[in-house]
Amino acid sequence: MTLVGYKNSSADTSVKIVNGDNANIEDHPWMVAIQFLEPRDTNFTFNCGGAIIDRSWVLTAAHCNSFNTDRPAKNIRILAGSSFMSKMKVKIPVKKYYVHDQFKYVLGYGWINDLMLLQLRKPLKFGPTINKIDMDTDIGKNYTGELCTITGWGDTDVNLGKIFPDRLQVQTMPVVSDDYCRTVWNNPKKVMNNLICLQKNNTDSCLNDSGGPLVCKKKLVGTLTYGGDPCNGKKPSVHTRTSTNLNWIKGKMNTKNKKNKKNKKDKKNKNNQKGKGKKNKKNNRN
Repeated sequence: MTLVGYKNSSADTSVKIVNGDNANIEDHPWMVAIQFLEPRDTNFTFNCGGAIIDRSWVLTAAHCNSFNTDRPAKNIRILAGSSFMSKMKVKIPVKKYYVHDQFKYVLGYGWINDLMLLQLRKPLKFGPTINKIDMDTDIGKNYTGELCTITGWGDTDVNLGKIFPDRLQVQTMPVVSDDYCRTVWNNPKKVMNNLICLQKNNTDSCLNDSGGPLVCKKKLVGTLTYGGDPCNGKKPSVHTRTSTNLNWIKGKMNTKNKKNKKNKKDKKNKNNQKGKGKKNKKNNRN
């Protein structure tokens, strides 16, 4: 299983799992596939993974959409509810997407604050194959040495041969220390506070795995940002932490949820007033 964000590439933006195992969606019901409709295409194309964090919200990587920042929200949709891409029946378009306010690419060490929230046009119906995952809230937790899981439908060919599996793939990998990951990728120390890295020889995330969830003890700890090329596990895969970005994530969700509730209430009151007006007119005629 290989998940790669292609830090050294300006063309590809996604990653996949190499040497992974077949997965059942019931064990990872928060996992979704994200498809994009490109300007000159007529069909949606799978590009990234994501995690359900609420009925109307999915968290993924901002760089998945970095080459088309003016893309209409309707040209993004999520697929959920099946281990098999070909059997996905739940397909929901995005109402609006929100890129992290401080997302950027810094030459020399890659994407910073690589997160994007997708607000769905209609809420998901939770069940055995579709459900949310709780986010990690422990900013200072050191996961070094812990075994965590990654999932995705990304490229399974270590040399980026674009061999995409129909069935969801999963792999368990150990977290490596920030110091080691920083040394390998030559990242500034302050950048590592917002990242968490995994590494396992001959196993990795790869093309089209970007934005996929990093899960430790049933908590969403990170989303895939970038990794090595080829996807052979010689370099750690790098994930953006959720805990250090909770204020942005929850702040954005709460603001939009409150706005939606207010709009629904205003609409209901408006409809009630219309109904009363019609009733009064009828009474006046009588």
